[in-house]
Amino acid sequence: MNHGRVTQQIARMILGLLWSQADTFIRRRFALALLLTLVSSTLTGAAPLLLKMAVDALSEPQSDVPYFAPAALVLAYASNQWLVRSLQEARELAYGIADYRLQRRLSLHLFGHVMKLPLSFHLDRKTGALGQTLNNGLLGCRLVIHHLVFSALPVIIEVAMMMSILIFLGQPVFLAIIGAALLSYILAFTACVVRIAGTARGASAAHIDANAVLIDSILNYETVKCFNAEGVVQEHFDAALVRTERQWRQFYVQKLGNGLIVAAIFALSLGISMIVAAGAVSRGSLSIGEFVLVHTYLLQLVRPVEMLGFALRDIAHGLAFIEKMADLLRKRPEEETRERTEDLAGGRGDLVFDRVSFSYRPGRPVVADVSFAIPAGKTVAVVGASGSGKSSLVRLLLRFCEPDSGRILLDGTPISEVSVSALRETIAVVPQDTVLFNDSIAYNIGIGRPRCPAKDIARAAKVAHLHEFIASQPDGYETKVGERGVKLSGGEKQRVAIARAALKTPRIFVFDEATSSLDSKTEQEILSNIRDVSRGATTLIIAHRLSTVTDADEIVVLGKGRVLEHGTHQDLLRKDGAYASLWVAQEHQDQPDTRAAEVP
Repeated sequence: MNHGRVTQQIARMILGLLWSQADTFIRRRFALALLLTLVSSTLTGAAPLLLKMAVDALSEPQSDVPYFAPAALVLAYASNQWLVRSLQEARELAYGIADYRLQRRLSLHLFGHVMKLPLSFHLDRKTGALGQTLNNGLLGCRLVIHHLVFSALPVIIEVAMMMSILIFLGQPVFLAIIGAALLSYILAFTACVVRIAGTARGASAAHIDANAVLIDSILNYETVKCFNAEGVVQEHFDAALVRTERQWRQFYVQKLGNGLIVAAIFALSLGISMIVAAGAVSRGSLSIGEFVLVHTYLLQLVRPVEMLGFALRDIAHGLAFIEKMADLLRKRPEEETRERTEDLAGGRGDLVFDRVSFSYRPGRPVVADVSFAIPAGKTVAVVGASGSGKSSLVRLLLRFCEPDSGRILLDGTPISEVSVSALRETIAVVPQDTVLFNDSIAYNIGIGRPRCPAKDIARAAKVAHLHEFIASQPDGYETKVGERGVKLSGGEKQRVAIARAALKTPRIFVFDEATSSLDSKTEQEILSNIRDVSRGATTLIIAHRLSTVTDADEIVVLGKGRVLEHGTHQDLLRKDGAYASLWVAQEHQDQPDTRAAEVP
């Protein structure tokens, strides 16, 4: 597919997006801006005619013309100029208000789209590149809209006015000169747009890559400092900036070349028209006022035509910026199935994995034919060595991924028939690595229940045994936790995660390696919190440390994505199988003669 067709598709997509996001408020103000543009451009096209009449009245006084007529024409010309500028200022106001409202709605739409994209997208994305792609896309939209309102429409109106007046005055020679200049401008700018589109696309991509390196390095600042790698990441960032600089330098070189061609066209057309006009004045076939009219129109033609050319160039630049965003918008969000959503409201919380298989890549299964059930109100633990597929079960349960085969049933309903949002409302997850927003503790606890009362947040914090710690802080629940929660300890972050889960009052709790990164004392405290908060709810515990799941109603042992055995802690020890081997290895992990801990 050639770039021209791609550009057309992007333009249609963006125009459709802009129209869909423009509410009545925006459309009315854009319509007002267009109306003001129409009136001001018409007045601009008529201004040289008033100047011509004033010059003729002053240079060729007639006895039958009142003495105040030239002064009135000059006043009319000045009033015209004042009115044009006033209308342009009013247009700026109407456009600016509509533009920022549209930018707000576009930003919200793009953010919502990105957040609804499936896990597969977020696993591969680069945060910095994604942010820059959205920024570039919004900038490109603004460039396109701005030039459509402020460049394309005024030029069309002003050129039409000029041509009409020249035809009316009977000046075919100057009409031909201006027409030739206009055609030359169009050809020059068209060639420029074709040349510059690829360069602008490369500059946009390089800029996005540089920002990706920047954000990635900042997010991983601890690793950078631990390994004294400031110089390494700086060199990496500089290499990305060098590529960006090279692309922009090429862009501006091409821009200069186009500017020189345009300047030559302007000088040539102006010189020819002035020579012809001067000769006509000397022969008496052209009045002084008509000479001024031709000169003014030529100057006035240059400004809008050049503006249109620059607009086309900037629109090509904007479309290059938008291209990455358009690719993002083409990605399909998570499927939102609406059937049987109501059935979730009154369910008990019975959860069944029925012959579930899943692989991230073809030929490499992560979960293979896994079946087990968690009766409502019971606790089931899934254990096994690293890479056995434990955490993939959580992703499947939350519909971050869809199984290749088999079903997951919630109260007898396949979760594939339930809307994603309704499903996730019934589940609360406490992950191994609790990532917090750089905001207050209250915000982080209440993220799952928007606008919930402060007393409910405090109650959830008490359940997680976090309230006393929060109360000891100078800012209380408004204490900022820092980027990704760096101002809190591991145990404090886990308690925030537990409070966040408790606040949802879900039907199902999922604890995904929730204590694996904690010391023994903190682990026991968190385990006590987990038991308190999940009492009476259906609970799935993903664990590597077997000591954390000994009191589970049932333990499912996974190995290489398959169920090896299941039963209670005591039953599995008596079987002396994979679970018993793992238990012995963990009990004696500090001894040199420990048996291998790997589950087959």
